Amino acid sequence: MTQRERQGWIIVASLFVTLLLVFGSGYNTGGLFFPHLLKYFGWKRAQLSTLQGAALPLSAGLSAPLIGWLLDRVEARIVMVAGTVLTAAAFLIASRVDSFGPLFGAYVMLGVGIGAATLLPCSLVIANWFGARRGLAMGITFAGTSLGGALMTMVGNQAISYGGWRAGYVALAIPMIVIVIPLIIIVVKTRPPQAEGVSVSQASDALPGFELREAFRTRSFWTIATAQFFFAAVAAGAGLHLITYLTELGYTPSFAAGIMSLGFVFAAAGKLGMGIFADRVSARVALSINFLLAGVGMLLIFGAGRIAVLVPFVLIFGLTLGAPLVLVPMLVAESLGLKRFGSIGGIAGVFNTIGAFVGPVGAGKIYDVTGSYVPAFEVFVVMCVLGAIASYATMSFESEQERAASAAPAAA
Repeated sequence: MTQRERQGWIIVASLFVTLLLVFGSGYNTGGLFFPHLLKYFGWKRAQLSTLQGAALPLSAGLSAPLIGWLLDRVEARIVMVAGTVLTAAAFLIASRVDSFGPLFGAYVMLGVGIGAATLLPCSLVIANWFGARRGLAMGITFAGTSLGGALMTMVGNQAISYGGWRAGYVALAIPMIVIVIPLIIIVVKTRPPQAEGVSVSQASDALPGFELREAFRTRSFWTIATAQFFFAAVAAGAGLHLITYLTELGYTPSFAAGIMSLGFVFAAAGKLGMGIFADRVSARVALSINFLLAGVGMLLIFGAGRIAVLVPFVLIFGLTLGAPLVLVPMLVAESLGLKRFGSIGGIAGVFNTIGAFVGPVGAGKIYDVTGSYVPAFEVFVVMCVLGAIASYATMSFESEQERAASAAPAAA
């Protein structure tokens, strides 16, 4: 193993820990706090759903283009440290609130912080450091989001059991300050060492890929954006309401939280497996298959009141829940190149944000109107099928270049 390869895998390990503690706490624990806040404040489900379905994803999405623009121009560790500080501060603020407005504001801050500290910068760093083994590296790195969801859900649940939901927020913030910030500063680098005097921006300019305006004219950008929307709607919507749904089926809150944690464990395996699979068959094929399997998993949720159905549901739901976090960045690199990876990922991430808003809030609204989660889960099944179609319609970078070249003379 060369020095560069060794350094690359050390960076993978550091990004894994970052996602474990920041994304795992910041995004995957919303369902844990949902029933406790519901009971403590007595808010409507649709209103409470806006925290995880509007404040967090909308702020993350609206800030994503700026974050992507910054990542194409400055070192990723600068953006990631700022994001981690915001995330920890948001949790500490949330632990002290007594009304909906300040809590909503804390979740807005949380969204910006998570966006700056986790998915997009980690994707950029891995895409720059790895080529042939990119799927494996992505899979290991992004397994941190799922294992973090499992670990930090248990940490938060334990803290809530002993000290209430306020203590739960504090318990999630402390590791970010003590572990993540020093780790990022010491280890993370945007890309392998360049020639002396070459800036981050100049290094990006030398990479193959479409400029942002060119990417907007490709079919792949829009199919990727569509897949982002459907993935986020299903993952965020089902993830937020699953614990509450299971408790209404008769399971205890602790058992339901354990099921969610188990799903996150399976999700880690799914990311790693799908990343390796994508290295062999392409991210396009792997993402299409993942969507179809997710649809099968969502069908099983209708029988989750029986343990015999709950077990395969958790297995399939978990394995497919987070794999797109690995596959979508790979698909962006395969179809649109690395030159403006940060900016393109930031713009495409807006569609992820819209989906993450529509899924949880829509499911909450459907429940408030119908008194049941079943119609919402039926919609999620349809979204999985549409996501598979959009993913399969994506083209390779070479095909997009040929398409652009053939369109140029016609336009002239």
